[in-house]
Amino acid sequence: MFRALSRIAAVLVCTLCVDARAEHGAATTQNDAKKHAMSGEVAYSDPDVEARNHQLDAQDKLEAWSAQLFTAIKGGGEGKVTALDSPTASYLSVLYLYCTVKQGPCPFILETVLDSDIIAARSEKATSCISMTRFFKGYLSNALDDRAKFLYSLTQGLEMATFNTESRPRFIQCKETVAAILEDKEVMAQRFGEKGTAVATIEAFNSLLKDVKSQKTDIYTATGLTKGG
Repeated sequence: MFRALSRIAAVLVCTLCVDARAEHGAATTQNDAKKHAMSGEVAYSDPDVEARNHQLDAQDKLEAWSAQLFTAIKGGGEGKVTALDSPTASYLSVLYLYCTVKQGPCPFILETVLDSDIIAARSEKATSCISMTRFFKGYLSNALDDRAKFLYSLTQGLEMATFNTESRPRFIQCKETVAAILEDKEVMAQRFGEKGTAVATIEAFNSLLKDVKSQKTDIYTATGLTKGG
């Protein structure tokens, strides 16, 4: 009888040890993922994997799109800017999450997308907000608000909650925002041109894109997503 009880006690102790190790491992994995996301240390593990090729393709397209946009911004908000395709906009939504994990709110990314839709609306005489719509569609399909809960510290979470409540709606309501900006000549003059606020915005965007590309950062792994797609 005593031996039987001893065996049961040993099994229970062993089980508790395994559970504790599992919990510690899960916590360590989550903390490591957050650490890597914050530092940008997660690089591509294989130069030929599909996820890496997808990300490089999106980066190339964002660079070309940004170059078009930069020319139009410095030209006073006039010119042609090709709308982001859905895969590239989806990648950009993950890049946005990655940026917010590293430094808190990253409105310059949203402002850059908004600038592209303003210029497109001005050129086409119609407000469609194609790029912003595709951006938020990618954001929702990747469930990035849910993913962010595992990546933000308490302070970051509160800061992002404030931004999402007070500032993000103007980007979600893109058509109304674009129409209001186009109607205000003073705002347009301040926003576009050689010394416009949009110049600094897109320069910040280009700097982030350059860093991610040069460091070969896998933003999907860094934010806990399995792959780009």
